[in-house]
Amino acid sequence: MAEEIRALRESELEEHAKLVYISYSYGRDLPPGSMLTRPDWWLSGVRNSPYYEPEQTRVMVMDTRLVSSVSCYLRHSYVAGRIAKTVCIGGVCTHPEYRKRGLLRQVLKNAKEWMTEQGVLWSYLYGSEDIYGSSGWRNMTGWSLNADLKVREDLVGNIVIRPVNPERDIQTLTQIYDSFNSQLTGPIYRTAEYWQRRILGKQATNFYLVERDHEAIGYYSGSDGDISEIGWLESPRNILAAVLRQWPGQKVNFPICTSRIVEDLQKISMIPTQKENNHYSGSIILEERYQGLWQYHQAPEGIFPEFNNTEGLIRFLREHDYVMWPVDKY
Repeated sequence: MAEEIRALRESELEEHAKLVYISYSYGRDLPPGSMLTRPDWWLSGVRNSPYYEPEQTRVMVMDTRLVSSVSCYLRHSYVAGRIAKTVCIGGVCTHPEYRKRGLLRQVLKNAKEWMTEQGVLWSYLYGSEDIYGSSGWRNMTGWSLNADLKVREDLVGNIVIRPVNPERDIQTLTQIYDSFNSQLTGPIYRTAEYWQRRILGKQATNFYLVERDHEAIGYYSGSDGDISEIGWLESPRNILAAVLRQWPGQKVNFPICTSRIVEDLQKISMIPTQKENNHYSGSIILEERYQGLWQYHQAPEGIFPEFNNTEGLIRFLREHDYVMWPVDKY
C-alpha cells in the first residue's frame, strides 16, 4: 500500500474537510447545534483565517486517499515585548478505518519537522497528555480571575460604552489591541484583515468600545458577566469599573490575570459599611485553568535566551502571565 506524508494541496481542501468531519463525528452522540455536526466546519474555519495556507496541514496519503492529518495554524504572537512565530495545532484526526496503526504519530513527527523549518518557537494543542506526551507535548495551566465587587461611585465619570461598528472601528480596535497586548505573552498579532474576517465577522455584537469625551480609551468583549477579551490605552481602573457596572451584584469573569489587574480591581472596590460587610463580602478569586499541551521547538536568531526546552518554556509562560484570548485559539 503506497503511502506518503506531505502538505495538503489547494485542490484537496474539500476532501480534507470530509476527513475531519468523519473523524470527529464517527461513533459520537453530538449535541444539536455542535459545530461538529456540520460537514463544512473545518473548511469554514480556514476560509475565515487570512493566515491559513494549505501547507500548514500535514497529511498522510494512502493509495491517493487522505487518511490522517494535523493542521499547524501558523500565527505571530506577542511574547514579552517581542514577536515570534507560533503554532496552534488543530484538526488532528485519522479516518476511522485507518486507526490503531500509528499513523497519527508519523504525521505529528512530520508536523514537528515542518514547524522547525518554519522557525516556529512553540506549538500548543488541546488534548490528553496521555496521548500526545510521547510526542513531546506537556501540560500547561494559567490563571484567570473573577471579581465580585461593589465599585466606588467616584469612578463613574464621563465614561460611555457603545457597541463596536465592524467597519468604522477597525483602526481604533487595532491600536488599542496592539498597545495593550504588545508587552504580554501569548496574544496573537492581528492585522486589520484578521480583525474583520476572523474576529468581527461573527462576533461584532459582543464587542464594545469604552469612550471618554468621545475618545476611545479601551474595549471589551463579553456578555452576561463573562469577559472574553479586554484592553485599554489608559485609565484601567475606570474601564474595569465601567465593565463591572454592566453586571451589578454579579461575578464577572476575566480570562486574564496579572498582578496589575488584581491591584486595579482592589483599588476600585468600594469600602462597605460594617453592616454591609456582615452580609456581603466582596472577592477577587484566582482560578487555575488548563491552557493546553505545549512544546518548545526553537528560538530563531537567539531572541529568547530565557529558555531552550519545553520545561523552560512552560515556566516562562507562567512567570509572564500567559494569556490567550478565546477567539484566537483555533
